[in-house]
Amino acid sequence: MERSEMLLSAKQSVMVVIDMQDVFLRPIKVRKMLEQNIGFLMEIASLLSVPRLATVQNQEHFGEMVASLQAKGEITTIDKLCFSAVQIEPFILELHSLGRPQILLTGVEAHICVLQTALDLLRAGYRVFAPYDAIGSRTKDDWKFAVRRLEQAGVIVNSVESAAYEWLESAGTDEFRKVLPLLKRRYQSAEIEDEDEEEDEESEE
Repeated sequence: MERSEMLLSAKQSVMVVIDMQDVFLRPIKVRKMLEQNIGFLMEIASLLSVPRLATVQNQEHFGEMVASLQAKGEITTIDKLCFSAVQIEPFILELHSLGRPQILLTGVEAHICVLQTALDLLRAGYRVFAPYDAIGSRTKDDWKFAVRRLEQAGVIVNSVESAAYEWLESAGTDEFRKVLPLLKRRYQSAEIEDEDEEEDEESEE
C-alpha cells in the first residue's frame, strides 16, 4: 500500500541545514538541543543515504558551520547573502539535481532564513517538513510565530523523532538495525538529563 505523501520518505527527501553558525547560535537558549537534534538527524540521513545540504550566511564575516555538525561527515555547504536559500542559484540547482520532492528543513533562525527558505521551497513545488525541535530563534515568541506561520503556509511541522521514524518506516529492517545504536544513545542521553534535572530540583529544596 502506498504511504501518505504527508510522511517523510528516505528515498524522496533531502535534509537541509540552514545557517548553523556560532554567531547566530550564541544568543539562542536552546542551542545545545538544536545542535544535538540536527546532528542526530544528520547521522541518520547519512546512514539512510538521504542527501544533506547546508547553507552558511556570509561565511567570510560569520564563519563556518559549527564544528559539532561538521563532525557528522561531509556535507555540501553553500554560502549565501540572501535570507532565503532558494534565491541562491547554486542551492536551487543542487536541489534540482537531486530530483527529490521532499525537504526536511532545519536550522536558524526560524523566523528569518528558515521561514523565507520554506516559503520559497513551497512555491518551487517542494513538500517541506520542519521539525519544531530542530529550528530555533533568539526568542521563544519569534520561534512560536515562525512555527505558526509555517503551518499556515502548508509546511508540515513535525518533530525530530517523527522525522527519524518516518524515514525508517519499519523495525526489523537492515536500515533500522543500522540506526538503532543512534536511537539507543539518544534515549540514554535523555534519561541522564532527566536525572540531572531531578537532582537539581531536589538540591534547590
